[in-house]
Amino acid sequence: MALLTIAVFLGSLATAVGLVRMGNAAKAGRVNQLLRTKACVSCDLERVRLNNAELDEVDLQYANLQNVLMRGADLKRANLSSANLTGAALDRADLRKTLLTDATLGGAVLAEARLEEADLRRAYLGDADLDRARLNAAYLGETIFSRANLRAATLNRAYLVGANLGEANLTGVDARNADLRRVYLGNARLKDARLRNANLSRANLTRTDMRRAKLQQTTLNDTDLTAANLSEANLTGASLLRANLGRAQLPGANLQRANLQSVNLRRSNLTGANLTDANLTGASLNGAKLDGATLCRTTMPDGAIAHDDCPVLLDPFAPNSPATPEAPAASVSPTEAAPAGTPLPTPAP
Repeated sequence: MALLTIAVFLGSLATAVGLVRMGNAAKAGRVNQLLRTKACVSCDLERVRLNNAELDEVDLQYANLQNVLMRGADLKRANLSSANLTGAALDRADLRKTLLTDATLGGAVLAEARLEEADLRRAYLGDADLDRARLNAAYLGETIFSRANLRAATLNRAYLVGANLGEANLTGVDARNADLRRVYLGNARLKDARLRNANLSRANLTRTDMRRAKLQQTTLNDTDLTAANLSEANLTGASLLRANLGRAQLPGANLQRANLQSVNLRRSNLTGANLTDANLTGASLNGAKLDGATLCRTTMPDGAIAHDDCPVLLDPFAPNSPATPEAPAASVSPTEAAPAGTPLPTPAP
């Protein structure tokens, strides 16, 4: 009986080894097909090694590419829509103008990858590593980047409407002129981010870390910034119409010329903030801290203009002004100085 059991086990093992070999052979055949024809729709290529491969314009729709190794691969203009790239290694890969709509890239490594003008609409990149990736002008509408690492990534002019970046690391990201309307960035890290001229209207930025972020001329209308940290952020000329900044941290923030009409600033910290030329018409400041804040030509909630902290300009023509130079003493002739009726001195011969 024992011998029979051992025989059955060895037979099963041999069958399994044979199946693995057959599977590997079949997979190798599919790789050859891909390299030869540049097409392998719905193929199973899990765990294959394609590092530095020339795969530009390949068709890999619906392919199983889980844990594939494609480091440094050339995938320009490839079609990877609806492909499964979970755990794939794509660091330094060239994915410019690649189609990745509805693709799954959870946990994938895309560090330093080139994704300029790539289409990743509705793709899933939760927990993916995109450290220093280039995504300029990429289409990222409704893409999920939850908990992803996008440290120092570039997203200039990228389209991210409705994207989910909750808890993502965007420290030092460059997203100037990006379209971030209705994006979710709750608990995300945007410290030192560059977002000049970006559109963040109706975005959710609750509890977001935006310390020292550069937000000049940024649009933040109707945006939720509850409990966000904007310490020393530059919001010069930004529009925050009807934004919610309740309990937000804004110490040392630059809000010169910012539009803060109808903004909720209840219990916010504006200690040392610069509000020169800012418009706070209709804003709520209940419980807000304004210690040391600069109020110069600032329109207050009731419409009054505050000049409290404007620099004092001295009038050089005002009497007793320190700026008025002392006039030299005028020389007076004896004739002008002598009272009437006083005989004038006789000139010396």
